[in-house]
Amino acid sequence: MHLILIGLRGSGKSTAGRATADLVSRPFIDLDERTEAFCGSDATTCFKERGEAAWRDAETAVLQLALDETTPSIIALGGGTPTAPGAAAMLHDAREGGRIKIAWLNGTPANLAARIAGQPGRPALTDLEPAEEMRMMLERRGPIFGELANARIEIDDRPRSAVVADLVSLIS
Repeated sequence: MHLILIGLRGSGKSTAGRATADLVSRPFIDLDERTEAFCGSDATTCFKERGEAAWRDAETAVLQLALDETTPSIIALGGGTPTAPGAAAMLHDAREGGRIKIAWLNGTPANLAARIAGQPGRPALTDLEPAEEMRMMLERRGPIFGELANARIEIDDRPRSAVVADLVSLIS
């Protein structure tokens, strides 16, 4: 069974996912990295040259490939992957079929904005200030994350080791 990590950008999906994978000796899949390879460019370039819709279509294709892998893995999705056409249904069906568990790494918009400040390679989705963008994204995506998740893991004011322990408990 795969463990899928969802949440807004900056929530630590890749960092906690890698640490969890190392701890439980499972492969780690960063869907953003695989989507960039699929597109042949980084996320920022893909967004600028082809638009968000092309990125989301690529994410959905790469997500299906990751879910089809037979070795149980830890898979960190991009922040918007569950909003890509068909992705939420794909995740829901895999969860209901017992093929995956989904953990939502959740933080406050202010904390998430602080975590992503100055990090290259994270395309802004709006012209808003980072904290306001995070608030808007949480408002839009939070209901989708909540519907999909087996567990909601709060990240604010918690060490990575505590978040990783929560993730390990989901697959133990």
